[in-house]
Amino acid sequence: MPRINFRSLEYTDMVLIDGECHQNASLALRTYRERYNTTRVCPTDSRIFIRAVQRLRDGENLIPRQVEIPPRVAVAQEEQILNYFARNPTSSLRRAARQFCVHHKSVHRILKKNKQRPFKYVKVQALLDRDKPVREAYCEWLLSKVANDSNFLANVMWTDESTFMRNGIWNRQNLRYWSQENPQLCRESMHQYRFAVNVWDGIHGDQIIVFLPERLNGQRYLNFINEQLVDILNDLSLAEYRRTWFQHDGAPPHFVRFVRERLNELFDDRWIGRLGPHAWPPRSPDLTPLDFFLWGMYERVFNRECDSAEEMRLRIVDAFEKLRTDCVEDHTMMPRLHPNLP
Repeated sequence: MPRINFRSLEYTDMVLIDGECHQNASLALRTYRERYNTTRVCPTDSRIFIRAVQRLRDGENLIPRQVEIPPRVAVAQEEQILNYFARNPTSSLRRAARQFCVHHKSVHRILKKNKQRPFKYVKVQALLDRDKPVREAYCEWLLSKVANDSNFLANVMWTDESTFMRNGIWNRQNLRYWSQENPQLCRESMHQYRFAVNVWDGIHGDQIIVFLPERLNGQRYLNFINEQLVDILNDLSLAEYRRTWFQHDGAPPHFVRFVRERLNELFDDRWIGRLGPHAWPPRSPDLTPLDFFLWGMYERVFNRECDSAEEMRLRIVDAFEKLRTDCVEDHTMMPRLHPNLP
């Protein structure tokens, strides 16, 4: 769409109307179009009003400078720029432009012409040098079990714990509020009055198991195994129980001596964990389905603020109930929920 060059009088009226509308650019745009729609070519973007006012504040001319089309870059210099980005793939366009004394838009055009695109980093689990061989050995063992029994992964009870804090987790980049006027939204964070709810989750076959215990230590984790976990195992048939494996990570409550002894009684050598018959590789939450399937619950729980731990518990139960409903509708899982509200 060709750019419209407005006159000084038109920019002046835009600034005055923006003042009338208390610097609400969207309202100023609508007012301007209502007032001058029949006599002038009107802008279609409220940012024109914002930029006009900003130019006055910065002491610049009311009429914007004409954007100069950057001159074309010689073929030899294009090769130099491409070689530069091959050596420095994280360089910014403006840094490269300063390096070769060209316009940054020319650099962008060269990269785009050669089908290069900017890609974002993805956050992954931080590992130590010694972790890689341990993780590889574990994955090879797991693949060998799957090769011998295609249902092995479904027979493992994958577990994890997470603490839901009052401050929560929310992504400003993904949150939007659609309105004709700016509501000046705010969201409180960094509360001095804090509370938290601990959640234990398990996935076993086509079931999701959820408990809300107190923050775990060795004795509480043993009580949890003797009460809630044994209740879950009692619901299984003898054949299912003999096929069931148990997995947990290397959290301190998981590898105290009496916990490991109790797991040996319940599962013999069919459990995975720190100092267990089959070692769990440290710093590896990404090796369980809970990492990418269940902990998306954070956004459902914190879609609005929680004022108490009790309200957060109810939100967590509601979020998992909604997940259960979604799974039933999609025919992917039939979760079993055991909310144990203190």
